[in-house]
Amino acid sequence: MDILSNSSSSSSRVKVEYTDPSGIYPLVASELESRLPLRNLYWNSSSRPLRSIDSLYVELVPDDYGSPQSQRRAASSAGLPGAHDATVAVRDSSDLRRGSEPSITKKERRHQIPGLRQTPYLKVYFLRCDDSETYKGSSRKLLREWVKTHTPPSQHSPSISNQENHDAFEWMIVHVVLPDVQSNSVWPNRASLSVLDKIRADFNGSTKSTIDRVAQIPTMKSLQVQGTTVNPIPSGIARDQFLRESNRAWEDLLSKAKALILTSFDLRVRQYEEDIKARSAQRSLPGWNFCTFFVLKEGLARGFESVGLVEDALMGYDELAVELYTAIEEERQKSSAGEQANLFRGYTQELRIQAEQAIAEARETVVDPKNSQVSATLFLDTERKPYRELILANNISAFDFESYVFARQVALLSRVARLPPTAGSTTGGGEQEDMMVLAEIARRASKFITSAGRSIREDLRASIQLEEDAEEAHLALRYNVIENIVASWTYSSCQQILSGTASASLIFQLQSTVQGPLITSPSPQPEDGKRHTSKRKPSALSRLPTRTTSLLGHPPSTNASPGYDGFTEDVAYPQQSPLQNEAQTGLYVLSAQRAELYIVARRALQSLGRRQGWEIAWPDSTGNIAVQDENMDEISLDDGPRTRQNATGTEIPAPRIKSPTKCGMHSSFLSGALASRLDFFAAYEENTAIACRHYKLSDDCRSAEAMTADLALIRYILGDYTAAVAYIQQLASSYAENDWSELEISILAICARCFKKLDRRDEYIMIVLNLLTNIVQRSHHLPRLKMPAGLYDDGSTRRENAVDASKYLKDLLDASKSQNEPVSAAMKNYFSDIRLESSIVHFGSKDGFKIPLSLQYLLPASLEILEIQARIISATEGQTREIWLSSEGNMKVERGLLTTFLVSNTMVPDWYLLDRITVRVDNVLFTHDLLPSEGSKFFTGSRASTSSDGLVTLGAHTFIWPRQGSLEARVSLYRHIHLEESRSVMCEISSGENSVSNGKLLVRAASAGLRLHTATAEIIGGDSRISDRSQAGMVCFEQIPAHTSIKVRIPYRLDSEMKEISLRTEISYTTADGTFVYGDSHTLPVLLPLGVNVHDVFKQHALFSKFSISTSTSIPLRLLKCQVEGTEDFEASSPKTQTADLCVFSRQPASMVCKIVPKQRLERAMDTLQTRLLMRIQYLCLDEEILDVVLARFTASLQNSDFEDFSRPLSQWLSTSVRTKLSHENLELMGLLREVDMSIFQDFNWEQIVVALPLERRDKLLLWLLQWGHDNSVIEIPKNFGEGDARTITIPVDVPQTQIVFTANLRVFGDRHETHEFGGTRAVGHCIPAELVLQHTRRWDVKREVSRQEAEERVFYYELDASPETWLIGGRRKAQFSATEDEIVTFPVLLIPQRAGHLLFPSIEIQRVEKDGASSLAMRSPPSRGPDAGQTCEVDYQNQGSSVLVVPNLSSTTVGLEPEAGGGGAWLVDAQSRPEVMSG
Repeated sequence: MDILSNSSSSSSRVKVEYTDPSGIYPLVASELESRLPLRNLYWNSSSRPLRSIDSLYVELVPDDYGSPQSQRRAASSAGLPGAHDATVAVRDSSDLRRGSEPSITKKERRHQIPGLRQTPYLKVYFLRCDDSETYKGSSRKLLREWVKTHTPPSQHSPSISNQENHDAFEWMIVHVVLPDVQSNSVWPNRASLSVLDKIRADFNGSTKSTIDRVAQIPTMKSLQVQGTTVNPIPSGIARDQFLRESNRAWEDLLSKAKALILTSFDLRVRQYEEDIKARSAQRSLPGWNFCTFFVLKEGLARGFESVGLVEDALMGYDELAVELYTAIEEERQKSSAGEQANLFRGYTQELRIQAEQAIAEARETVVDPKNSQVSATLFLDTERKPYRELILANNISAFDFESYVFARQVALLSRVARLPPTAGSTTGGGEQEDMMVLAEIARRASKFITSAGRSIREDLRASIQLEEDAEEAHLALRYNVIENIVASWTYSSCQQILSGTASASLIFQLQSTVQGPLITSPSPQPEDGKRHTSKRKPSALSRLPTRTTSLLGHPPSTNASPGYDGFTEDVAYPQQSPLQNEAQTGLYVLSAQRAELYIVARRALQSLGRRQGWEIAWPDSTGNIAVQDENMDEISLDDGPRTRQNATGTEIPAPRIKSPTKCGMHSSFLSGALASRLDFFAAYEENTAIACRHYKLSDDCRSAEAMTADLALIRYILGDYTAAVAYIQQLASSYAENDWSELEISILAICARCFKKLDRRDEYIMIVLNLLTNIVQRSHHLPRLKMPAGLYDDGSTRRENAVDASKYLKDLLDASKSQNEPVSAAMKNYFSDIRLESSIVHFGSKDGFKIPLSLQYLLPASLEILEIQARIISATEGQTREIWLSSEGNMKVERGLLTTFLVSNTMVPDWYLLDRITVRVDNVLFTHDLLPSEGSKFFTGSRASTSSDGLVTLGAHTFIWPRQGSLEARVSLYRHIHLEESRSVMCEISSGENSVSNGKLLVRAASAGLRLHTATAEIIGGDSRISDRSQAGMVCFEQIPAHTSIKVRIPYRLDSEMKEISLRTEISYTTADGTFVYGDSHTLPVLLPLGVNVHDVFKQHALFSKFSISTSTSIPLRLLKCQVEGTEDFEASSPKTQTADLCVFSRQPASMVCKIVPKQRLERAMDTLQTRLLMRIQYLCLDEEILDVVLARFTASLQNSDFEDFSRPLSQWLSTSVRTKLSHENLELMGLLREVDMSIFQDFNWEQIVVALPLERRDKLLLWLLQWGHDNSVIEIPKNFGEGDARTITIPVDVPQTQIVFTANLRVFGDRHETHEFGGTRAVGHCIPAELVLQHTRRWDVKREVSRQEAEERVFYYELDASPETWLIGGRRKAQFSATEDEIVTFPVLLIPQRAGHLLFPSIEIQRVEKDGASSLAMRSPPSRGPDAGQTCEVDYQNQGSSVLVVPNLSSTTVGLEPEAGGGGAWLVDAQSRPEVMSG
């Protein structure tokens, strides 16, 4: 049976009954059927939303009311046209006028249970009436009698009960017009319209709300009238008009029919809903019967189905299914409680016959021939039994009842699954299928088949009754027969649903995307090496009932291999168009649901095989599995008389019974699958492979992997180890991610055994490691994920044998010894609760440290650990250093807690995080790496943290710090800087309590562009000496006695300018206790903290240089000393009090003036003159001074306390805190007050450093630190503090050079021609006579040629310049002159002031004139290349900055005032000039 075939059941269509007394229905039947089904109906109910009905199928049936066709009972269905002759002979209307009245049959009595029988929704009377006389004479009477008989009682008798609405119907009169042979007029003619009007007037009523129940249509078929063939369709121009009018008439008929059918349907739905509500309210009353209520509610669902509202019908059946389940459970509870349960029949007759037949076959008794062929019935066929009559009679079993409801649900879903064909469809069947609905069918079937097995078992147990003292063999026989019937029915039902839901698109996708078996593997071979001939029947899928579709050209091949997937490769599939998104989703869901059905069928097959002794069960962790060999003997019940004891102890012989293991199976495929062991495994593998492919197509990877695991198990059982390994390797990543430990133990046991058989040692080691991992996880009962379907839900038995971890561990260690490299294993699988403490422990007499480590060993086997190592990495940003710690000596551990110390001789102070931990056992290395996301890479001071996998528990970030008295290295910039020499860094190494025999200093640059010259390194302090500096970046030194130190100076060079440099130092040194390493990172500011600017003023006999010293950063400086050293040729001098202990701030530089005088006349050669002076500045940076003061006070306090051994970590923490919290404003304030206000630091966060120190001393130390901060709120900076550590910078200063220095003086004359050194007082506009005096010298031309004559004249050019708004200059304002060295020349000048006030004297500029007569001031041409080319002149202008007081030239003024005037009323009347202006 095809569950998706077009159903012909009357419940899927609306019944319309017609009356045809004139026999004219055949004339309109073909035209009517061509316009069916009815389309686009809209039902609007008051209690439900608007429903749209796309297609309404109609079943036309004749009645018995005088129809001439009543003998034939010809029924015509919509969409299934009947055969009609081309010409039809009809009776003339005169026959009716002669009084051939029809016989009236008795009306059918309505059933007392509403909805049990199918009644028409509409009754139609086909009337032939050619003229008005015929209508008046006979037709009107016939119509009135028919209307009276077929009108619903509610329309003419209001007293009738509303119960009649269960079969509510409407009526309609259709007037069929035949062609008029005599008049040959075109329809509609006057006669037909007259008859139509009369019918409407007589039967439609007169109110406005009356429904029009009368329609008129013409006949479209040729007919014989009085021996003449008449064609009703005219020819010529009248044809088009006839066709238009006839189409309009037909549309009117169909429109009225749709409205009348929906009216009847609405009345029926309302009545059903009222009755269902009333019956449901009576549920708790005595006498209430579920079966009667079921039929009533099903009537409503069938009504919905009949009009095409399949979703509403399906909802109704879903509700009935729930109520049926509740009723069955109530009956079961009554039966178990001993009460009488009589709602359902106790058993199913077919199942009882089948069971009795199976038992009879097993006992070799005679079987009734009528019952000997009880085969599997198609449980979706609702016509094989009168289910509704059985339900009403309470004579139906629970299994039949459930089957009927499920079959009706599937029938409705099958209608929804059919989609109309689309343009370009290639399905060939004219219809597409909604795969989401098919998936829903498969989902419901999977649940129903699984639950129906319980009903079948109860059914069979109730039908096969045994005596209380029945033999054990009889009990076993009944059990086997029942289980065989259940398994056979389950398998057949699954195949029936799978056949019905095998969509063409699904088959195409399976064929195109998953070709061939999952893994190509050889045929199964038994372990004894002998190949057995399989007697297996053809594939089950090749014998399944195929769907009615044109996609399959021929049935599948029966030659199926064990990996056959159920689809043949040579079937001619059509070319499929790409699936849309919704169709693709439906394909995935359908594939997944079909896979579930295959799992249910496989479970049934497995249950049959288990009773044959062919167990498919996962092995335990040792690899043992219950596998029955093909050659094992089968124990038969015929072998000897078995006996049992009755209640009195007497032995009763058991009857001879044939082996019942195959009795009750009605499937030939199952019989063939159980023919032999190989046939069974081949069938099981085939079913598993098909399910796996469905899961893969549905993208359900986990379920597909579960099926793959089952395939591996089958291959392992059959001895095909290569194929089993190939399957298992596909699952490795999945099991690691999903953590399926129980299943993984079994699979890994199989895989390990396969690798050992195949002698693949590397893979064997890895599998054993994974197996040990899963043993640990199972032994600790860690929560696991739910297993996918098909793994353990098939009832397979698992033996929980004790796991011998020692055996596996010993095999692992033995196998690892043959490996060249250590075998790596994940430590988290075998150890847990790893804890590294946050505080370190120092050794008492040597450097280095140790950290307590504890871990939990999980394997239930002893283990000898050779070494435990841990790697810790710096938690400081930008640092990549690491330290390895290791345990001392071997350790033999048992399962439980292990505590030890990890030791290291490397000391690099910093905060650290645990990065890696390793445990070495023989050649196996257990390793665990902590990912960067598991802990912050930067120190946050958190108390505790745990890795994301829960394996490692850390305390606070581990702080590594040296003990008091250990070796220490401090790196700083060399304190003496000479700008003409390479700069250096100085590394000071203090031995502490260690007597160092030798050591190596390794210095690495951590800044790009930093070049360290260790080849020129030298020791500038200490008793040691350098033994080797040949290796780049390394300086080897000899012994350093205890409590001494050495200073190593290392020059460096920078490729580019930078503010600071970073470098790392590592000192490896040897003492009597061994070799140790001390390392650290350093960041040094290389930007010079000060800047020097100079301004030079040339005089005739001396040079004055003004040096301005400022800070290049925001850090104030304290200048201790600043001086300029002279040379043999120049003497430099400056006041001693200018720079004595000055503070230089960013906005307050310091100044120093230096007088430079040549010691003698410079007459030597220019290459022998010493013109470079040296400026030495001794200074202290205020931040270093403050830090030294605070640390000195803090260290002194620690030495007088009980915490002196914590001096180094606490001092380092304090130093870092002070540096980070010093601001520009605080530095200036401390520099001015010469004291440190500790309150500005607020809180040093001592808790963050104290947490890394020993736990027992933390509280006391924290209290002491807080008290020290309270006692030292203000720390005074001593006056001479730190002068011994002052820094010195040497700056080369070159004596400035100029060729000519002019001395210029503008002398002003008074009225009496006396000169004035200063300008005096003058009036505006008065002329001021003056004289310009010039004299030059070449004393500062250090590069002049000695051979040149000093008396040589040179030509110069001068120019006086002033603003015209200030001075008007007359006389020799500019001139060219010649003069010799030290010659005085004068020029008269006249000055006229232009405004009052203190006026500065005009400026002057003097230039040397080249030999071509042009001055460098006036000429733009390049200078000549003569010996005097490019000479410059400096001018010592003695009037620079001098001024003249100029007053207005008025003695009195007269001003007139007139207040009444409009313009302000003020004007100048008179003014008198000064008679004389005194020169002052």
